Amino acid sequence: MKKTISGLLALLLLLTLCVGCGGQDGQKDAKDEQNRQEDAAGQDTSGSIFTTLTGLDMGETVLEVEGNAIPADIYLYWLMAKSSELEYQLNMYKVSYGIYGELLDENGRIKWDQTMEGTPLADIVRQNAENNALSYALLENVAKAHDVTLTAEDQAAVDEVLAQQTEQAGGEEAFSQSLYEIGLSRDSHVRMIASQYLYQHLAELANDPASDLYEAPGDSNAYVDHILLLTKDSATNEPLSEEDAAAKKAQAEDLLSQLQASEDLEALFTEFADTYGEDPGRESGAGYLIDPTTSFVQEFKDAAFALKPGEISGIVESDYGYHILLRKELTGEHLRSLAENHLYEYLDARMEEAMDGVVRSEALESVDVGAVYTAYIEALQALHPAEEQAPEDGASGEDGSAGSIEGSIPDAEPAE
Repeated sequence: MKKTISGLLALLLLLTLCVGCGGQDGQKDAKDEQNRQEDAAGQDTSGSIFTTLTGLDMGETVLEVEGNAIPADIYLYWLMAKSSELEYQLNMYKVSYGIYGELLDENGRIKWDQTMEGTPLADIVRQNAENNALSYALLENVAKAHDVTLTAEDQAAVDEVLAQQTEQAGGEEAFSQSLYEIGLSRDSHVRMIASQYLYQHLAELANDPASDLYEAPGDSNAYVDHILLLTKDSATNEPLSEEDAAAKKAQAEDLLSQLQASEDLEALFTEFADTYGEDPGRESGAGYLIDPTTSFVQEFKDAAFALKPGEISGIVESDYGYHILLRKELTGEHLRSLAENHLYEYLDARMEEAMDGVVRSEALESVDVGAVYTAYIEALQALHPAEEQAPEDGASGEDGSAGSIEGSIPDAEPAE
């Protein structure tokens, strides 16, 4: 199974799928402060629902990559999240496509003794949870190697996120309860929040030509707009008559002639594309950022990459009709997007390299995924016996879908 750093995509959506709480109001009593300090030392394990479900010390290191440790609570948090995600997806496939129903029981819960394409479901969840948990350590390692640290502004932003979450939760006590229910210590929760800001700084470096994380966009990326005159009926997809198709070609030739004579090519091109273009996927004034793997017809891609920025093509014929293409300069937004894609690929490759050296605790072997997940769901239900969730919020719906626990607890946007 390919090892990926899939957890990084979740970083910007964190906080943390669920918590909707967290905070520091400076009014904690001595016992709370003592607990917080003990958490930081990895000694206090009493504040996690997973302690009673697994018997593990939540501060215990269960994974380590390149010398950076991941504690049990972060791993178990992702183990439950990925179990829930898989359960939700299987139910959706069952309802939408009539497949994978054999992997679920009558209540829409995973049959943990089943396999998918020869891989036990529990192993799929374990691998996904491990990838996501390790992504924090790897990201921190890469940040350290590039002298990226949290700034004072970042620290203030983290504090603001925690304050927002505390308010949303209804106060410090509710915040602590939410952390207990998702199994995270305060420090692990803060660590996950802070990862967002490290990632943002690395993304900035990836967009800085002076950084070794930067990769200049090459000729393999093209920003191109086009005028499409269809030779198919847009409703039936049937070819137009020869007469109508010939009229479309004549129109394309007329538009091209005017464009070639224009003193303001891009403005006139946009006007023609907006007025005459028949591409339903095109946004006004915009085009497409493509590379050789983009799923456009080959005639379109060949013509696009044959142009230089600022040039227009001749009339390009494809199965869709007649195209006139204009290649544009990459925008700042495109450059940032390409830089972030490069960063993602770099981090993904780093994860691939690091996986062979990952140290796994023997304690993980004692974790029965299905048993822990079932016990976790039951424990949450016991804590909230009177609450009923809508199907889209994670409860079992009329279609038998189990939903996702991740959508059942409110979230909070990170501070700007």
